[in-house]
Amino acid sequence: MWQRSITTNKSITIVPFHWGHPYAADLREFDKLAFETLPNYRDMLQAFQAEGDAVTALWRGKIIASLGANIMWPGVAEAWLITTTHFDSLAISVTRAANRYFNQLAIEKKLTRLQITVNVDNHLAIRWADALKFTAEGVMRNYGPDGADHVMYSRIYE
Repeated sequence: MWQRSITTNKSITIVPFHWGHPYAADLREFDKLAFETLPNYRDMLQAFQAEGDAVTALWRGKIIASLGANIMWPGVAEAWLITTTHFDSLAISVTRAANRYFNQLAIEKKLTRLQITVNVDNHLAIRWADALKFTAEGVMRNYGPDGADHVMYSRIYE
């Protein structure tokens, strides 16, 4: 399975995403916010698992991050990332793995567009989007479940 080969860092293990992973992780503040503001968050996580392509990165048995992309319609998917407090120490390795993951997913699913939305105050996620070569398309005002502004980013595959 290609998901296991997306990292070259031998101390990181890539496993299929399970909806319970975020519940077992020490989440960063912005990721905790989803639990607090989305009443159907468990259903969303279960849908992410059911999609079948999501992964979780582990380091020494601890969850670093989970990520995936949900197909919206043929050729278009929306990516997501859930990070933990362990992310900073392995951000470069996880970002490289995420880049490989998104490139493989784009080929496998024949994507023409991959998009993400990022809270304007989530500076880590903004740096991550930039590092993954997503292009900012514009601010979506009052978009988040808490009313926060978000930026729409995309990667176009031609």
